Amino acid sequence: MNSQKRRAVATFFAAGAIDKQQIPMALRRLGLMPDNRVWLRLFDQILLASGIVAMALSMIFFIAYNWSDMGRFSKFLLLEASIILSVMLYCYFVARKLVSRMALLLASLLVGALMAFYGQTYQTGADSWQLFFYWALAITPWVVISRFSSLWLLWLMLLNLALVLYFDTFHSIFGLVFDAQNTLFWCLFGLNSLALLIWEWCSKKMVALTERWPQRVIAIISGWAITALAIYVSLDKPEEQLLPLLIWVAWLVIFMVAYRQFRLDIFMLAGGCLSAILVIMTLLGQHIIESGDEAELLLLSVLIMAMGAGAAYWLKQVHRESES
Repeated sequence: MNSQKRRAVATFFAAGAIDKQQIPMALRRLGLMPDNRVWLRLFDQILLASGIVAMALSMIFFIAYNWSDMGRFSKFLLLEASIILSVMLYCYFVARKLVSRMALLLASLLVGALMAFYGQTYQTGADSWQLFFYWALAITPWVVISRFSSLWLLWLMLLNLALVLYFDTFHSIFGLVFDAQNTLFWCLFGLNSLALLIWEWCSKKMVALTERWPQRVIAIISGWAITALAIYVSLDKPEEQLLPLLIWVAWLVIFMVAYRQFRLDIFMLAGGCLSAILVIMTLLGQHIIESGDEAELLLLSVLIMAMGAGAAYWLKQVHRESES
């Protein structure tokens, strides 16, 4: 819709129907250029989010600084009262979606602080991954009812962090003996690819999840995992590279087709191009290093520039097609 509005303004300007000095006013009337009210709303949202994060951090730092001067009861009372107050604010401001969701985000952050202080106070001996896993598990009901993309993303990041710390502790999955680095990449790729698929499907049915930036963050993690896996096995375990490379090719084809034909997203397409360049250059570079031919190094640099220029040209063409 915005693309059609921009084209209409450009057409009227080219035909001389709109004076050059009147273009900013026309763009503002069509909602294509933010006015003072939009900027004030943006600053209000930024300040509200910053205040919520600052409140959570101030609570943590206050207790940490006064650790020796506060008893166990007072520490837990302060944190639990803050969580209860945050939930009450959510219920009170339920009609104001942004304020209520931010209150629930504050409560979710304080739950993590409460669990960390519990483990520190009673020295439970639990592994670090358990903190983030049970933190995510504890706030799951709030995440579901909030329909807040930032809270959903926080929940997913907690699961990712728990997964990384789990492998850092056990170096395997469920006690099975696999290559830890390889298996971690597979798990991160599977978790975030599934999350991206579910998010894209839910975004068609839930207005609260239509923002594009969370999907892009998840896609970065998913793409990084499968790209790193393809590069890792190609360099360190060439005898095992067939399956990861096949999975990477299948992922890249599905990813590019999905964000080219079904839901156009230039950012996603650029990420796919970057992944292709990195893996292809790694495979070619490995071959050149093994052959020891110095002349081929110059060819490799030319190929890098050519692939980068080709990707940029193709992305510009896709963008022009989307605007036409």
